[in-house]
Amino acid sequence: MLNAMIVEDNAIYRYAIKSIIRWEDYGFHIVNEALNGVHALDILQHQHVDLILTDISMPEMNGIDLIQKVKQQDDSIKIVALSSFDDFRYVKEALKLGAEDYLLKHDLEPESLQQLLGQMKTKIEDELHLKRQAAIRNENLQEMWYLLGRKLIFGELKTVDEMEDQARAIRFPIPTGPIAIMLFEGEFNANSTRALLSELGEVPIRIPISDHRTVIMRHFPNETSELICREELLRHAAVLMENTGKISTLTIGISSIGHVLTDWRILYRQAEKALEQSIYDGVGQVYSYWAKPSSEIQGVEVSMKAYASAIQSGQFEAVDKQTELFFDLLLTRRLSLDELKVVIHEATILTKAAAIGRGKFSASAESTYRQINRAIEAFPTIQQLKQLFQTWQKELSYEAMGNTPFRKEIQAAIAYIEEHYAEDITVSKLAESLHLSSNYVSNLFKSETGLRFVEYLNRYRIRRAKLLLQDPSWKVYEVAEKTGFQEASYFCKVFKELEGKTVKEFRCES
Repeated sequence: MLNAMIVEDNAIYRYAIKSIIRWEDYGFHIVNEALNGVHALDILQHQHVDLILTDISMPEMNGIDLIQKVKQQDDSIKIVALSSFDDFRYVKEALKLGAEDYLLKHDLEPESLQQLLGQMKTKIEDELHLKRQAAIRNENLQEMWYLLGRKLIFGELKTVDEMEDQARAIRFPIPTGPIAIMLFEGEFNANSTRALLSELGEVPIRIPISDHRTVIMRHFPNETSELICREELLRHAAVLMENTGKISTLTIGISSIGHVLTDWRILYRQAEKALEQSIYDGVGQVYSYWAKPSSEIQGVEVSMKAYASAIQSGQFEAVDKQTELFFDLLLTRRLSLDELKVVIHEATILTKAAAIGRGKFSASAESTYRQINRAIEAFPTIQQLKQLFQTWQKELSYEAMGNTPFRKEIQAAIAYIEEHYAEDITVSKLAESLHLSSNYVSNLFKSETGLRFVEYLNRYRIRRAKLLLQDPSWKVYEVAEKTGFQEASYFCKVFKELEGKTVKEFRCES
């Protein structure tokens, strides 16, 4: 049954309107009567109404003003104007303000009121149905967001393409820039959740895990400093603990910093590991993964930071040394598989952040980053992961060369090589693209990079080839062709010279 209200200052007309037909037979129940617009607005403060029949000429507040105010407050309420012959000129204004129809009080017949109520009932129910359908769609979409979020943090989706396809299908927001997971454990009610989200200042991605666990995915689209991101996470956590402490007891675990969808699972595990510290220090506190007290992990993290620092500073000779120390430490500490995965993934994140901090992180380096993360999931052996890291570091070191103060001609030459390495390029073609002579380019290239053009080109091609060789489905001659070598035999010869091992040996180790 729908609710109706009659607004009419004349008692005779009010009685006539409500008694001329049985309103209940047409789906309406008259829940209230008002003497004027002011009285009607007061009733609407505590009474839900679907339909209002209002006179136009009334004391204190007329029907025109009432229609305007009601529509401003709730546009879904249907309004029918009751008009006398002498105020019919106001009917047009009432319709313009949102009234659905009008009735002439002096010519009111049961049939006309029945017909109008039938029309209003259909219109109201149709709109209610559409609202319910929209609410169901929104609820279903929200549930699909939650489901995908849980799939991402539990590692149920294996490839980036699969993750991105599912996200696009339901318009799931993919954060850009550094990301981190804040894992909340404790009693969550609606008020504390609203307070939590408002304190964060933006609308983060919220993923309920259970009645007592909720994930908040924070992202920092305009920030590149990991340190600043961590400071912001701790600051927000402190504010949230202070503001929600009076209505619930929360414990917060914070992950380290990630960058892509494939990082979500690792970040969630890190946040869980951080929460585990509460068994020692109690609930109702903030725990961060990077502050994990385990002496075994701490020693590895110190090594990781030294390694990342070497990359950040461009000391690539030190990077090789730190890589050896880092992986030697992993072998001696004998961490669990889960801890190994977390630590090595953290190392990839630090490496990427350091490279980005230098202002050079290409699509090629990103591709290798993803390849390493896939290898971490499969986790073949420490040695194989170490080899992948070393390949990545060489790639980053060559890219870093592009950030050194080379002359513009050489910067352009390096960009040309990176774009055309798979083609049959020569120093003559390079010189032609730069509008310079071949001899000049050759001499300048050697003096700036320390390598002859062909040496630099072959080194770059072999780096690209090593990435392809990780995939056993690629045949050697196909890899050679893909990386610009005309003959597979020449490719194998160059590979052995630069890597100190044959292609076959490299593949066996991989």
